[in-house]
Amino acid sequence: MTRAPRLLWFFCLALALLSRTLAAQEPFPGEYRKHVDVRLVLVPATVSTPEGQPVTNLNAEGFEVYENGQLRPLRLFEKKTELPLQLAMMLDASLSTAKDLAAEKAALARFIRRVLRPVDAASLYEFSGGARELTGFAAEAATLERALQKIRPRAGTALYDAIVQAAGRLREREGRRVLVLVTDGNDTSSDADFQRALRATQEAEASIFALIIRPIPGESGRSVRGEHALITLAELTGGRTFFVSRAAELDSFLDELNELLRTQYLLGYDPAPIGYRAEFRTIEVRVRNQDLVVRHRKGYYTEPQP
Repeated sequence: MTRAPRLLWFFCLALALLSRTLAAQEPFPGEYRKHVDVRLVLVPATVSTPEGQPVTNLNAEGFEVYENGQLRPLRLFEKKTELPLQLAMMLDASLSTAKDLAAEKAALARFIRRVLRPVDAASLYEFSGGARELTGFAAEAATLERALQKIRPRAGTALYDAIVQAAGRLREREGRRVLVLVTDGNDTSSDADFQRALRATQEAEASIFALIIRPIPGESGRSVRGEHALITLAELTGGRTFFVSRAAELDSFLDELNELLRTQYLLGYDPAPIGYRAEFRTIEVRVRNQDLVVRHRKGYYTEPQP
């Protein structure tokens, strides 16, 4: 056999072996196999009655989506979306929350065990004088529970810094991106401000769900300004705020959050043509029944075209 045919024979043999190896490979455990057109703008939305009860029996004809005020045709509609859930769970470990910290950690551990499916993943942050990522995204509840035990009270509260850091990590993940905050709403030591935290969350296309501890009934001694900031962040990103008077009530609110995350609708539409500059585009989701409450993110940033 001459040199050229021999080389050709070895090349064909290597190609055949490579093809057989690739065909035999199994998908990664928990890999999400459903493919969605990357050009679509995806908008998770929750619908509820004015009393807060989830509404799960709507169909595609019951929704309208507007981008910058222009009606866009729906290309994707799902109930109880199967997209993987990517959670960044964030616990306030400042001295102002120290007396409730043990109960908060126990409630979050129970929530983790209930909410995570094999395709989901969660990370854990604590924020006090700074923001710390205690564990990266994991699907095993035990990993997250071990990280919870590391949290100790510290001085200061870097709430906005923690949101910016967690949103940056979420931006790298595929699926429904959600930040869950357990806090009294106070921020005393962040380098970032409200606007930077909002933009980071919007760029990550994530939603903020905040469980705000209100141990004091009146406004005296509470961070009312911080509470209003969290309410606004949740509203603009399609999330929700819950108010808890004591840590022992956290379980019921976390159960409600779990139900909300499992009863979302997923809407997808083709955006208007994207230009050469990045821009913020508003999103408005309407339902034909005007008595219902719709929560969704209020906009997104486009990536400029080259």
